[in-house]
Amino acid sequence: MTQIGENKRILLLINPASSSYRRQVVDALMAELEQRAIPFVRLETHELLQKTVVAVEDQLRAHTITDVIVVGGDGTLHQAVNALAGYRLPMGYIPCGTGNDFARGYFGKTYKQQSLSEWIQQAIHGDVHAIDLGQVNQRYFINVAGVGFDAHVAKRLQGRKGRFPSLSYLFTALRILFTVNAQPIELSGSSQKLLALSSRPFFMLNFANGPYFGNGMKIAPHAHVDDGVLAYCFVETAGILRKLRALRRIYRGTHIQFKEVHCGQFHALQVQTVGLPIEVDGEYLGETPAFIRTIPAACLLRGRPLDNHADAFYS
Repeated sequence: MTQIGENKRILLLINPASSSYRRQVVDALMAELEQRAIPFVRLETHELLQKTVVAVEDQLRAHTITDVIVVGGDGTLHQAVNALAGYRLPMGYIPCGTGNDFARGYFGKTYKQQSLSEWIQQAIHGDVHAIDLGQVNQRYFINVAGVGFDAHVAKRLQGRKGRFPSLSYLFTALRILFTVNAQPIELSGSSQKLLALSSRPFFMLNFANGPYFGNGMKIAPHAHVDDGVLAYCFVETAGILRKLRALRRIYRGTHIQFKEVHCGQFHALQVQTVGLPIEVDGEYLGETPAFIRTIPAACLLRGRPLDNHADAFYS
């Protein structure tokens, strides 16, 4: 047995939802830690974020935790960054959720080709990279937040877990296309380009740390998790046919070529309009007003990110 774990004690933060692959991941991960004599504490997330936060804090007080490994999807990552905010513990991640949008953006589309053994080794021993987080009021997010259309979808889907999440999201999105009315949005903040759009009727406005959301939609091709800013994608209102065309092209990221779509970057922003739905990492948060900002290098993540900065472009 290789003894390399004397200086580590790992908190395993696991999504308890039933999944044969997730059980396989957890069993293999714990077997590897036991073989290497690395002590660990297993903790399952709760549907309510605050209960997960309290449980994590209890474990951090009871044990000298040096690392965290998250097993789950985007929702589990969202809980992790909120529960661990301020601790700056290295965090490994093994994606096995329904959407895995953060993994798709961070590791690249080929993340599905990596073997389970490779994921486990990376989660335990991978190089640590400092990445940014976003914050909406008091809630942190690691991937994408938004107001308008996608937040309406998140609100409609909250608490619903189907077998085909991509289709569920798409069908719900199509229904909302025909029911949500555009309204002006009042903004204030650091981006003059974005402020110039204030008071215009809008369809959706997203704040992106990573490029993908909604089970594979490339909402912000210009978003990078380590550049110290958040990317935005502001979509003005348009006719139904125009919206449908944009929705189809959003999976490739080419929706940003539409004249109604405006992209850029910002550090801090205030949404002053009252009563707009808002989502963070696919979870319905509540309603505006809201203050959104970036927190540079706030999270320590194991694994090498996809280097796609050269692909960034803005309209």
